[in-house]
Amino acid sequence: MPSLRYMRLQALLPLIVHAGEPRSAMVIGYGTGITAGALSRYPGLERRVVAELLPGVLHAAPLFKGSYGASQGPGLDVRLKDGRRELLGSAERYDLITLEPPPPSAAGVVNLYSQDFYSLAAARLNSQGIVAQWLPLPTQNLEDTRALVASFINVFPHASLWTTEFHEMLMVGSMAPLPLDPARIAARFSEPGVRKALAEVGVASPAALLATWVTDRDGLARFAGQTPAVTDNRPAIEYATWVRPREVARTLPALLAERGPPPLAAVGEEMSREIDRERNVLDLFYRSALAAYEGDREGWARNAAQLEAVRGDNPYLRWFAGRQSE
Repeated sequence: MPSLRYMRLQALLPLIVHAGEPRSAMVIGYGTGITAGALSRYPGLERRVVAELLPGVLHAAPLFKGSYGASQGPGLDVRLKDGRRELLGSAERYDLITLEPPPPSAAGVVNLYSQDFYSLAAARLNSQGIVAQWLPLPTQNLEDTRALVASFINVFPHASLWTTEFHEMLMVGSMAPLPLDPARIAARFSEPGVRKALAEVGVASPAALLATWVTDRDGLARFAGQTPAVTDNRPAIEYATWVRPREVARTLPALLAERGPPPLAAVGEEMSREIDRERNVLDLFYRSALAAYEGDREGWARNAAQLEAVRGDNPYLRWFAGRQSE
């Protein structure tokens, strides 16, 4: 469930908040196929491209659930090639480039997280195009996460951060302004395929989606501070030390410290109240999970009990509570 949630959001969230009318999308890294499959739920996409380096990944694709049979279905242009080389070798442009590579601390992957890579990706965007980058939290130390954020915001003048799962976040960047229009977001969310795909992972409304907003570029800049960016010539994370145990318990609070309300244009009172309610539910869940990481049994029990009372039929929260059969 956690992977299903963040991987679907990896595709659908940037399409829903897109300031234009997205018609093309590229996924770098097929992985389980969940992100590539989620693209098929969004109406209006005329071109769906995946760049995947390893044939074995595609051979294993049918073993994973939740991808809508992406590897075998029509309409997906699969290119067996390193994603960065695909962008280098082609002048094609996209409305969305979203990434599902291995974690940044894995050997040989840093070239998909560097400032130089983001400059290349930005050059392959259409007007109002978006780059969406997976930001795992437990796979590198807090200092390295700051460097990863610096790499991203050094390229994109318009950037935001969204929490897609307890252990994962999503950086969204564009060279053009990316206003959050509640009416447009609600209309796109209401598409049957989109709504069903997200409801299955605990995002049942536009308000629940907007509640995952964390911060804008200014907040990301405060988080990154003076940390040097990851670049091709300075790929420090490639040689990083072993990740400290329970590092997510350091990184997640540091990122959430920059959290604020999503900057919505002309949001109604009802929508505003629903976003606040959804944010409060997420906060309870995160407080409960962080208490568990820190060995705080009383804090975990207190927050978990409150969460149980308000979580409703959210399948993501139900999964964490061990009540998958409800």
